[in-house]
Amino acid sequence: MRLPMQSSTLALALAASAFVAMPSLAMATDIQMWVRASGATAAQHMIDLWNSNHDDKVVVTVIPDNQMVTKLATGAQAGDVPDMVSFDLVYMADFMNAGTLLDITDELKGDPNYASVAQAYKDIATWNGKLYGAGFTPDVSVLIWNKDLFKAAGLDPDKAPTSMAEIHADAKKITALGNDTYGYYFSGACPGCNIFVTSPLMVATGSVMLPQKPGDKALTGDGVAGVLTEMKAMWDEKLIPDSAQADTGANFLATFETGKIGIQGTGGFAISALKTDKPDMNFGIGFLPGLKDGQTSAFVGGDVIAIPAASKHPDIALKFIHWELTDEAQLEGLAKNNIIPSRPVLADNKYFTDPRVVTTAKAVGVGYVPGVLHYNDMVNSDSSPWIQMLQTAIFDGDVDGAVKTARDAMEQIAGQ
Repeated sequence: MRLPMQSSTLALALAASAFVAMPSLAMATDIQMWVRASGATAAQHMIDLWNSNHDDKVVVTVIPDNQMVTKLATGAQAGDVPDMVSFDLVYMADFMNAGTLLDITDELKGDPNYASVAQAYKDIATWNGKLYGAGFTPDVSVLIWNKDLFKAAGLDPDKAPTSMAEIHADAKKITALGNDTYGYYFSGACPGCNIFVTSPLMVATGSVMLPQKPGDKALTGDGVAGVLTEMKAMWDEKLIPDSAQADTGANFLATFETGKIGIQGTGGFAISALKTDKPDMNFGIGFLPGLKDGQTSAFVGGDVIAIPAASKHPDIALKFIHWELTDEAQLEGLAKNNIIPSRPVLADNKYFTDPRVVTTAKAVGVGYVPGVLHYNDMVNSDSSPWIQMLQTAIFDGDVDGAVKTARDAMEQIAGQ
């Protein structure tokens, strides 16, 4: 049946007006994110949580660790970058200095959750007074000790050493147990391991480790020589196994897992690793101390999150960064998956039932991270002044000469 002309015209008019009156629906957008391989599992927990309750989705590309820095640097030059990126925080200074990242100072300073982010993450993301990112998937260094060896040596198994002198004294008693038992361990040929667990012993004492820019001083204060002197003494007294000298990090945790080591610095990751690999091992977790009682520090590691300056969707990327700092993201995305939050105020939560994990989460709040250019040259390379200083001071015995040589080399690198 055909409608009369007037009815047909009216129907079309009503349909058109109804269409105009309907609210416009925003199109959902997929945004691209690069994450480094070693941080991909932790990052995916956060991304899955976001994707489950947001229309705009995050699509992840996993980049091998040893390719991330080069890929982001060359991509920035070519304008081929993702909307967000997460990478090892020690490279933050290089990318901020190069203009690779978007300045999000006003947005972060106006975020109430950002106020309680660990100071180390604020420091590492600041360049010339501007903020360029936030902590994303944290890790942190801590002190670990074997409670059974402490008990056997007549020490309090529930009390962590609170100074380098106490570590030294406890290590003597543990080594005296014999049977290839040693009081202390560190990976003597691993630059990254030692900036992670040895430098906090120095920073806790008040030392500044690395120069950020030309004219800055390196290795300041009494902590550097003081800690190296204590470690040299433990080496000379055979409180550290000979195998430590050549360990490039392959046995960073494995040696402690033998049950023959009393004390060492490690990372928060050791807790879950030991629970899996050595479920019967009785161990404690505490803060890394300085030379004196009451001095504590940590190396705050893990990955940061930032927005490349050439991001195609910086507005959505910024929404994600605001969201990842919320209680929901920090607890349901991180803590629920046994990952420590970047906001230490959330250390005590329903998911962290193991006090050792709570201690690790609180260590983020007392820790530091060196935000410097040329980090690889100063620290991470196998011939860096950092690792050469440790080896010369501890194994060869020239503490003062090693510190001076390293200081001069670091300050020269900073001046490049």
